[in-house]
Amino acid sequence: MKVVSILNRVFFLVFFGLLISGCADPKIAIQQDTTYEPPMVAKEKEYLLGPGDVIEIIYHYAPKPDKSEYHLAVGDIIKVEFAYHKDMNRQLTVRPDGNIAMPRKGDVRVIGLTPGQVREKLAGLYSLEFKDPLITITMIQYNRAIDHLKKAITTSPRGQSKLTTIRPGGYISFPVINDIMAAGLALPRLKKIVNQEYSKLIDHLNVTLILKIMKSNLVYVMGEVTNPNCYLMQRPTTVTQALALAGGILDTAERRTILLITHDPESRPLGRLVNVREIFEKGNIADDILIKQYDIVYVPKSQIARADLWVEQHINRIIPRFIKTSFGFSYRVDSKNRD
Repeated sequence: MKVVSILNRVFFLVFFGLLISGCADPKIAIQQDTTYEPPMVAKEKEYLLGPGDVIEIIYHYAPKPDKSEYHLAVGDIIKVEFAYHKDMNRQLTVRPDGNIAMPRKGDVRVIGLTPGQVREKLAGLYSLEFKDPLITITMIQYNRAIDHLKKAITTSPRGQSKLTTIRPGGYISFPVINDIMAAGLALPRLKKIVNQEYSKLIDHLNVTLILKIMKSNLVYVMGEVTNPNCYLMQRPTTVTQALALAGGILDTAERRTILLITHDPESRPLGRLVNVREIFEKGNIADDILIKQYDIVYVPKSQIARADLWVEQHINRIIPRFIKTSFGFSYRVDSKNRD
């Protein structure tokens, strides 16, 4: 019986040694400097903005002679004069609702109209009361939007620029114009939208956007790594570099089939397998894949680690201790019962 028991143990140790040999550290195969083809794959898409990103807004305003007529905007101040009815003369401000208040007529909508169009509109309204009313429209203050913008940005110590942060909901605030959904947009696309919105209020204004702080260039590393978590990529990052950010691969990892969950140029989900063992054996980083924003790197368990987990779940946690001891199922030694 003792001989059989010894043979069983020897057989088990040999089998166990062969099994874990496939999970050992990679053997370095190259003997000298080696250059590989093709080169590393380049990134396919621009960085997409997300919550927490900080953007600097730089304003460039260069007023130029404009041959087109001016259209009234909110905050503009005009003077309305009746040639033969001085008591009707008024200095009025275009309210936020786009109206001015005229005597005997109440609210009159003038926003978006030229001074000439305002004159014709008022002449038509008062033609029933006055015969051929002669009205003059004089612009007292106009282009008030640029004044509001200057006040908003001169409070900033950065001069003609302002820092703003994308909020958790994905929106970003700009002076004078409405909030804009920035999350998911590349910086050039956001710049185009911002300039389009400002052009509705202010002529000859151009806005430059600079990404100052990047918070959403994230990769998620999961599975058999030291510190599974999400990590901010400060520069182009490969699969092995992402694993280094997570503290490296555990001994229980399967290095030949690491899963990269990414997306193709059409934004369709794409799964790719990366053989990190071969990359380290050959020293060929051309096989190392550059990861994209929000990619997921999953490191699975090795075969022996899965077997160990199965034993733990189906034997050690289910079979009572006295049965395992009686029939020789227990492969652990309790430190309290050691001689």
